[in-house]
Amino acid sequence: MTRRHQSTRLIVGAMTGTSLDGIDAALVRVTGHGLTAQAEVLTHVARPLGPEVNTLRLLADGKAVTASDITVARRLLSDRTAAVMLEAAENHRVDLAAIHGQTVLHAPPDSWQLIDAVRVASKLNCPVASDLRGGDLAAGGSGAPITPLADWVLCPGSNSRCIINLGGFCNITWLPAAGSPIDEIRGRDICPCNHLLDAAARSRLDQPFDRDGGIASSSIPNPTLVASIIATIEPLAGDARSLGSGDECFDWLDTVQDADTATLLASIAAGVGTVIGRAAGDAKAILLAGGGAHHRPLCDAIAKAARVPVGHTSDIGIPIEAREAACMAILAMLDADGCPSTLAAITGRRSHTLIGMQWCRPMEA
Repeated sequence: MTRRHQSTRLIVGAMTGTSLDGIDAALVRVTGHGLTAQAEVLTHVARPLGPEVNTLRLLADGKAVTASDITVARRLLSDRTAAVMLEAAENHRVDLAAIHGQTVLHAPPDSWQLIDAVRVASKLNCPVASDLRGGDLAAGGSGAPITPLADWVLCPGSNSRCIINLGGFCNITWLPAAGSPIDEIRGRDICPCNHLLDAAARSRLDQPFDRDGGIASSSIPNPTLVASIIATIEPLAGDARSLGSGDECFDWLDTVQDADTATLLASIAAGVGTVIGRAAGDAKAILLAGGGAHHRPLCDAIAKAARVPVGHTSDIGIPIEAREAACMAILAMLDADGCPSTLAAITGRRSHTLIGMQWCRPMEA
C-alpha cells in the first residue's frame, strides 16, 4: 500500500457489472487522505468482454459449468481487465489499483466476484485491492451497496442530491448537504434495471441491449404492461436488503410473450423508471450514472416520476460509464488509509468489527 505521507496518488479502478456489457476502468487522482480526500477522474476506458462472457453468463444464470471452463474464464477476464486498466493508466506510474471482479453470485451471506488479483497485480506492478465486499460480508453485512462512501468523496456538493446507478440492478446513494455528518449518507438497492431491459433485447432483438433505448423510443408504453412491471419490481424497492441472484424478475418476461416488441421495451423502461423515480424520494436533484443512463425513455420516466432536476454524473466531471470504476478506486484508497469502506447503517454489518480488503503487492526480485 502507499505511504501515508503521499498527498497525491494515482489510483486505477475497474468494474465489470452484472449486465456483462463490458469492462470499465478509470484513473483517479486523489489528493489528501481518507474521507476528507478530493478526487478527480482523469481517464476512462471501456472495452467489451471477450469469449469468457459465455461462461460468465452461464455462471450468473446458475447453469452447470466445468471447473476447467471457470478457470479459463477467470484467466481471460483477469488478463483483459488488466489490459483495460493499463490503457486507462496511460503510462502513468499508478500507486494503487482496485478490481471488483465479475459477480456471478450475490445472495448474502454468500457472494462471489470472479477475478485473479495476483494475475492482475503482476501486470500492473502495483498493490491491487480485491474482494471489496468480503470484509463487510464477514462482519455480517450484505456487502452492498458499497459505493456510498466513495460517492461522498467523488461527488461533493452543497445541496442534498442522490446518485442513481442504472446498472443490472439500480442502486441509489443519497448524499446530504455539504457539512452534514457522514452518518447521514443513505444508500440501498432499488430494483432490477438493465437486467430486464437487456434480457428483453436479447430475446426479442437478438441484441445484447437496445442501444440508447432506440427501439423503446419508437413506441409508447402499454399502461397494463407498465402496471404489471411496477407491481412486480416495486416491492423489491421497499426491502431493506441487497439485491442479487434471483432478484432479476426474468420470470415476468415469460408472462408477456404476446406483447409487441417495441411496446414491451417501452413499457419496461416506463415501469422501471417510475419505480426508480419514486424511490428517489425527497432528493433536491438527481445525477444518473451507469449504462442505463444512455437509455432515453428510461431516463425520461425517472425524471417524470421524481419531479426534480435530473442530470448525469458527467455534469460534474465523472463520465457516466466511469462512476463505478472510479468508486472502486476510492474504496481502495479508503482501505489503504485505514478507513472503513462501507457504512454499517447501509449494509447492516457490525459497527466495530471490519476486516479490510485483500491486497496483492509486487515483490522486488
